Amino acid sequence: MNSTATIGGKSSAAFQDALRPRPPLIAGISDYSLSLIIPVVTHWLTAAVYEIFQHFGLFQGYRIHSSEEEMAKNTVSRRECLRGVLLVQVLQTGLGIALGVTSEVEMTGHEDRDIIIWASRVHAVGQMILTFLSSSGVNVRALIATLSRSALVTALVASAPAEHEVELWAAKLIYYGLIPALRLYAALWLADTWVFFIHRAEHSNKWLYRKFHARHHELYVPYSWGGIYDQPVESLFLSVGAFVVAVMGTGMSLRESMVFSAFSSAKACTDHGGYRFPWNPMDLFTTVGADYHDKHHQRWGYK
Repeated sequence: MNSTATIGGKSSAAFQDALRPRPPLIAGISDYSLSLIIPVVTHWLTAAVYEIFQHFGLFQGYRIHSSEEEMAKNTVSRRECLRGVLLVQVLQTGLGIALGVTSEVEMTGHEDRDIIIWASRVHAVGQMILTFLSSSGVNVRALIATLSRSALVTALVASAPAEHEVELWAAKLIYYGLIPALRLYAALWLADTWVFFIHRAEHSNKWLYRKFHARHHELYVPYSWGGIYDQPVESLFLSVGAFVVAVMGTGMSLRESMVFSAFSSAKACTDHGGYRFPWNPMDLFTTVGADYHDKHHQRWGYK
């Protein structure tokens, strides 16, 4: 296979990108509208799980603070916190709607061509490996001949797909799996870097802390849905800014950004959930979790 590799009987050179608007994931709801709904829904669904834990007294052995401590230490009521969280979500969604007016419609129709290109790269890597083995003194032809005399290898080869099908399968795995996963990882790194330096500046500068970040620390005993209880301007600059940097910096597609925003929303809830779960899967992707955030929110904690 080379640059004119085939798929469905056509070469990459024969493909003409018949670009068309990508059909929505859910009929009747545009993907862009869905991208605005997902972080809000994810936030409240995740928070609901933690509220159920607290209401029914589940997993109390993992709870960091009691309800009595929450009532005694927090300087803002749950009702006021709810108003603040809803305001943040309204502002963020409103900004998203405004940005959507100027955003381009995401197109589809180029995937087969891209997969052919990746398949040709897979083929080229395979040829490089064979060349390397030959130059290293390995008699590739003799090795293949020896293996071909094995009944097991013969059976496997007989049932295996053709070489070009294996290369196309590998190309699809790279295109639809590996590359999006790497983009998600890079997006997490970019967003975390953005938040780290802005957050550090807010704790280093008394004026920034007093004007913007102190509101978030009114929750000395944080709880899940209060994780985005922020000063409105700060929420746009800190959270929305991190999202924009991550998505633009990695070239995420709209649907990939949905996964990223859902993860970010859930992570904000679990980090402030007030439960120190040793098996929380959300903590596998970052170095901080509920225990860190709890200490950070205390008067004596990490600043």
